[in-house]
Amino acid sequence: MSRTPTPNIAEIISETICEQEKTDAIYLYGSRSKGTERADSDWDIAVLFSDYMEDLLERTARPQLLESKLESLLPDHDISIVDLREVPVPLQWNIIQGIKLYDRGIPVVRRMENAIISAWEKDYER
Repeated sequence: MSRTPTPNIAEIISETICEQEKTDAIYLYGSRSKGTERADSDWDIAVLFSDYMEDLLERTARPQLLESKLESLLPDHDISIVDLREVPVPLQWNIIQGIKLYDRGIPVVRRMENAIISAWEKDYER
């Protein structure tokens, strides 16, 4: 069961990510999206970036740089960010079951979600 996350923190996270990177969608997943978090739970965030970085090092560093930026703005919170395109299908499935904090409202978001659902059904739901 999804719920609405703490508005101020979720808004700061979404706004900061969108200010720093071209973004199509942002998801909150894990315990905070389910309402099962503890006081020390981290913020699990997945980002569907608008552009694909060809360079592996840059692609890998991008979520880490966003984490650093957000943790400097929100020092009392641990924040974990992943690139939705770069994680395995089971984690992608978990992510899209969470709370969408931001959606640019373009077809690529729906296509990505549909591709994840198809991959999940094909390879994992038997």
